[in-house]
Amino acid sequence: MRAAFVWPPRAAPGFPAGCPDAGDVLARVAEETGGEVTVTVVTSALRATVEDSGDHDSGLRRVRDSLASVAGGTDSGRWAASYYGKDLVLTSPDAVGPPRMLLGDGVRHGWAWDRVRLDGGVAQRRAALLSACYEVSMAARLRRDRPDVREARSGPVIDRVPHLLSPVRAASLLAGVLVRPSGGADGAGGAAPGEDPRLPGVPSADGWAATVAAGTPTDHYAVTDVHDIEWGTVRRADGERLTEGNARQLLPLAEAWSAGEVGTAAVLEEAYHVRLARETELAHHLRALSDAVRPGGQLHATLGDGLSGLVPDAATLRMAVGAANRRTGGRMHSGAGAAPLTVMDVAGARERAHFSLHVTKTLKGSGAPQAETHAFGEPLDAEAAAYALDFLTGLARAGAGQAGHHHLLHARRWRDWWLEHLPPSAHRTLARL
Repeated sequence: MRAAFVWPPRAAPGFPAGCPDAGDVLARVAEETGGEVTVTVVTSALRATVEDSGDHDSGLRRVRDSLASVAGGTDSGRWAASYYGKDLVLTSPDAVGPPRMLLGDGVRHGWAWDRVRLDGGVAQRRAALLSACYEVSMAARLRRDRPDVREARSGPVIDRVPHLLSPVRAASLLAGVLVRPSGGADGAGGAAPGEDPRLPGVPSADGWAATVAAGTPTDHYAVTDVHDIEWGTVRRADGERLTEGNARQLLPLAEAWSAGEVGTAAVLEEAYHVRLARETELAHHLRALSDAVRPGGQLHATLGDGLSGLVPDAATLRMAVGAANRRTGGRMHSGAGAAPLTVMDVAGARERAHFSLHVTKTLKGSGAPQAETHAFGEPLDAEAAAYALDFLTGLARAGAGQAGHHHLLHARRWRDWWLEHLPPSAHRTLARL
């Protein structure tokens, strides 16, 4: 049976008008193309752009506008452009090399390319194409972070990973993924109209404006994010592992790769299947969160491994996060922040909700109730304050460039709000940070 695909392609959620979804376009390529196809991936330094912008939404908008601009400068008659997350995918059955691209100065990008052989039935061709996209995406990420890597074809780039990166950093690279499963293992588009193409059942980011328009002053802005998605969370008291991380799961494979005990092809095959399983689990986790706030609330797929939207109150969000986390206990946990709309504008409530989400990140693994959900204006008791400041102090000691340092930058930016939420006995410690 021929695999189903959606055509014309749906819009890539959150991108400017005219940017089609990568999953739909790649399904069409697999449906219609045999032989070889050239795949080019352009990726972005999203976190750096967000930090530079001082706001997640504006940073994400800058990244996606920049990717649309890059695609607009390519030969649209030869290259099909499609988008997902922070990536642009360009495909061509005719070109034997990468396109000429003009990368803008406002966002740091990286790119890579490869020629991909598509044989067999449609399902086989689609699997080969998505697996190749995973490899090319990783090469693009490496070149984004290591400008000294001049080679652009993905094979030679990935072969250099054991020589360029430590096993820990190699595991982080393997934990990246370009294209989520869209509607099941066969690639059939399972999302209904108004849902994210990659997350059936979860409202698309493009419906956010309508949700806001229907909101009331008693609603709360809510934002969620999976804690420690790369390395997992450990209990602060005794070091017991609470959740598995994507990169941690791949660390033994990366160590064997770095030691020369396993070849690149075998590494990519195993890592890709692990990533598909984790992405599928993430999709189920996000849908559980989204379903749990209905019918009084609506959470949209806006943040990659998180959601944002409106809920009637903080208690509804707390219940939803707790239920979703129990469902994926030991594998992945989300934290959430909430802020009442009251009479403030949505932008103000959003910033306060992001602060509260940040509070949960400083408390992860502590056992404090606010480690799962924090509502803006809810003070921390002395024990929770100690856990939060211990977390931030550790980041300060580790210094810039270490994992998690951006949480310290957030705390400094939101210093006044921290003072409002911490007991007076903790203010001096915060000032030293």
